[in-house]
Amino acid sequence: MTLTIHGNKKWTSLALAISGLIYSGNILAAQQVEPPRDNLESQPNIIVIYTDDQGWGDVGYHGYDDIHTPNIDALAAGGVHFPQAYVSASVCGPSRAGLLTGVYQQRFGVYGNFDQNHVPRSQPLMMEMMQDLGYSTGVIGKWHMGEPTGRPNERGADFFYGFHGGSHNYMFSDAEEGGKPWLSPLYRNTEKEPPIQESNGYLTEIFTDEAVAFIEKNANKPFFLHVAHFAVHHPWQVPDGYIERLDQLNVHHEERRFFAAQTLVLDDGIGAIMDTLKSYQLDKDTLVFFMSDNGTPSGQGFEEPRKKKRGETTMSSPGPFNGFKGDTYEGGIRVPFIIHYPAQIKPGMKYDPMVSSLDIFPTIAARFGINKIEANAHAETIPFDGVDLFPYLLSEKDGEPHQTLYWRRDNDYAIRDGNWKLTVNDDNGPRTIRLFDMDTDPGEWHDLANDKPDIAQALKDKFDTWEATLPVNKLSVKPTNRNVGFNDGNRVNVTEFNQKLN
Repeated sequence: MTLTIHGNKKWTSLALAISGLIYSGNILAAQQVEPPRDNLESQPNIIVIYTDDQGWGDVGYHGYDDIHTPNIDALAAGGVHFPQAYVSASVCGPSRAGLLTGVYQQRFGVYGNFDQNHVPRSQPLMMEMMQDLGYSTGVIGKWHMGEPTGRPNERGADFFYGFHGGSHNYMFSDAEEGGKPWLSPLYRNTEKEPPIQESNGYLTEIFTDEAVAFIEKNANKPFFLHVAHFAVHHPWQVPDGYIERLDQLNVHHEERRFFAAQTLVLDDGIGAIMDTLKSYQLDKDTLVFFMSDNGTPSGQGFEEPRKKKRGETTMSSPGPFNGFKGDTYEGGIRVPFIIHYPAQIKPGMKYDPMVSSLDIFPTIAARFGINKIEANAHAETIPFDGVDLFPYLLSEKDGEPHQTLYWRRDNDYAIRDGNWKLTVNDDNGPRTIRLFDMDTDPGEWHDLANDKPDIAQALKDKFDTWEATLPVNKLSVKPTNRNVGFNDGNRVNVTEFNQKLN
């Protein structure tokens, strides 16, 4: 297989279980689930697909015709999609820590992408719970959980195929560690794999092949599979044939077509996973989650300037939203999210209230009657911050899953409380404290902090109350500029703060 890259300005060629059960990370280790798969109703398979840097505007089902995602669109059409879905962080590592624990990652001191970030061994990861439930567990793709967290096989994965860091080349890898991080070896469990280029492979297709093989191997027993695709993260590399498949795609810039081709490789992989489930008659009773880890990156494209501003994107798109990956504006934290589970979820649903990536773990746990993560005898374990979404989706519970959500990454922070959102960003500024009405202004065009000072101050105080409970990551020099004195009476007056900056 040959690949197309770009450089130097020229193209080259889960159901019923014991209600109220409390999970402590070890009490279910002895439970075994026996084949054959006549128990799917009470022991559904679980697949969690987490893509990388895929913006809100990078799926067709959100109404965009300059991207071609037929399999992802079919997944949405066959299940429920969430227009107001948020991740817990606007960058990769912290977002993954939140996903895999169901807990605000800041409670572990995880605020940004740092090698020394970690989830303590006392805090169960998604795979560890499923392993204790007797499931075969697989993790395929990008890990990026910080060295002290441990490797996937040490944190609940019976099988792992992928790389440990945060970035990688799609077509090249090294045979040994010690070289450039983005060329680090791929691993099959703990053993290094031959370099990608020796088989003329492409990373997204390799991860798809491994996911399909895992499903086939475990089709007759309950399995949990986390597919952490690296696509559609930089670098911009596409296998031959994919761009040609999109010759008729109407795009505003040829770089969008290239990106759409890279996305199409991912979409083909989603289709292959779903086709494999269907071939084993597992599609109806397999609970599938699809989500991106954060929003559109501002750094994109082949031509300078590569760092884009609002309205200038040529590849990935935040849709109608402001900001990018790394921001607490909507473009950094609002992402595509789908739940597909025909056994219980009616096809073609759209659920409008805001939801979070933190909800995925508790939603899975609740399918097995586990509604609480409890402290074990050896170390502190933090309860879920997310909630089980199914009672809301099935109209068994009134109200909405969340009244308030919080974000903190380095110096950036935000709080969304109902339709009000307070946000601060030091990159795609201004660096003032800004207030938006998400009901009338989801694009964050009109800052209302001066017009609604009482609301802005109330949200700032509510955020600081939450933030004051968070630890500092002792292994990192960040975060900085946190209001650690809030409980001692140190208050930030929003109006005065903004006047000083202006």
